[in-house]
Amino acid sequence: MIWISKDIQIKVLSIKDHPTLLSLLKRIYPPSYKHLWQNEDCSFYFNKFYGKENLKIELSNANAAYYFVYHNSNRVGILRFVYHTPFEDFPKIKSTYLNRIYLGEEAQGKGVAKQLFNWTENCVKENGGHLIWLKVMDSQKQALRFYEKQGYKLGKPTNLEFELIHPNLRGMYTMYKLIK
Repeated sequence: MIWISKDIQIKVLSIKDHPTLLSLLKRIYPPSYKHLWQNEDCSFYFNKFYGKENLKIELSNANAAYYFVYHNSNRVGILRFVYHTPFEDFPKIKSTYLNRIYLGEEAQGKGVAKQLFNWTENCVKENGGHLIWLKVMDSQKQALRFYEKQGYKLGKPTNLEFELIHPNLRGMYTMYKLIK
């Protein structure tokens, strides 16, 4: 366990955690994202990104860090970032891609994400990075506001090309933060 604060810890994920990861995501993802999917069926997303084979690939990336997030000793989410992942708007700046941060409703509004962002930013600095970037659905207004409060700026708009997402909800933004 890595202690972020007295009530927030993270634990490195391994392949043996696959059933726990999938179970956790099936609990925490749908409340915020099921509306994006036709028939509110998130199974394509779970199968594509949280299947065992994909997890093996993601865990094999030496530049990636993948964690379970705990709040008051309860598993409440995940955090994954990938060092040395260029950001197209600033290709010469050493960048880290914040690939996933999902927190269950029970951890939202309690400062958990803010502390995870601060910790991640420190990790990026320690690794010689100067920029963190992420992607966010343009319909997730709460997430957009949170990222902006953390100092992230809007980058280029983009779209997800998953046919099972409602066409009017496929919009995304890249967001980035230069760190000193």
